[in-house]
Amino acid sequence: MLGRIAIDLTKDGNHTRRLDTTLRLAKSHEAELVGVYPRPEPTEYLRGSNLMPREVSNMVSSHLAEERNEMQALFQSRTQEAGVKATWREPQGLAEEVLAVHARYCDLLVMSQSEHQTSSMRASVAETVITTAGRPVLMVPFIGEINPIGKRVLFCWDRGRRSARALADAGPILQQAKELVALTIDENKTLGKKQDLHDEDFNAYCEARGYPKPKLVRQVSDHTSIGTLILNAATDQGCDMVVMGAYNQSRTREWMLGGTSKTLLDSMTVPILFSH
Repeated sequence: MLGRIAIDLTKDGNHTRRLDTTLRLAKSHEAELVGVYPRPEPTEYLRGSNLMPREVSNMVSSHLAEERNEMQALFQSRTQEAGVKATWREPQGLAEEVLAVHARYCDLLVMSQSEHQTSSMRASVAETVITTAGRPVLMVPFIGEINPIGKRVLFCWDRGRRSARALADAGPILQQAKELVALTIDENKTLGKKQDLHDEDFNAYCEARGYPKPKLVRQVSDHTSIGTLILNAATDQGCDMVVMGAYNQSRTREWMLGGTSKTLLDSMTVPILFSH
């Protein structure tokens, strides 16, 4: 069971869907919900080395105050209506920093897919949080119908460290799941045989953890991107959530996700739980 769930309460085009998704999850786990509304530092209103004109600064401050009050009222009314224990926090600082900090006091952080695709040379807020929080991050897409999630889960398994951590990080959700589909792409059967690994090992772990017996699905990429294969598999298998380990671009760019993770962030159609 999830005990404490954090949610990014930044006002954007997806905050209502994000809150709806999180409330359903919190209710099913009887979890406390921590609403995190990042407040920008005053220095973020600097234009170059000059302060904004006073009248502009006053307009910005007034707008931000209205937005903050609107989000707090929405959060409080929706959590009370749902009967979910809730805590409101409004830390000051960069969103990627304060969200990562508050995630560390929770079992899970819920964020939204970025509204705009980011440059390959610059990490989005979501990418930075995923790679620095130390907690799993559930990303909610802008498109697709959001029903109760975590009932039929697609898990991406490559026998690596990050996917192994993702399998454990998603434990509270997988223990409540009805079905689990384990997707392996471009499996190295020769290496698996050499290491004396068997499908029964994966099944045994899932059984010991109280997960559903996994349905193993193997695919070959054959010039198709891994991200596309994952999204197609989620659709073909009727899954309402994807769980996967998030990969970095390289050791020298630790804040930035690699190609597959970035593709999924840009093109996701179901919620994805990223573990890093």
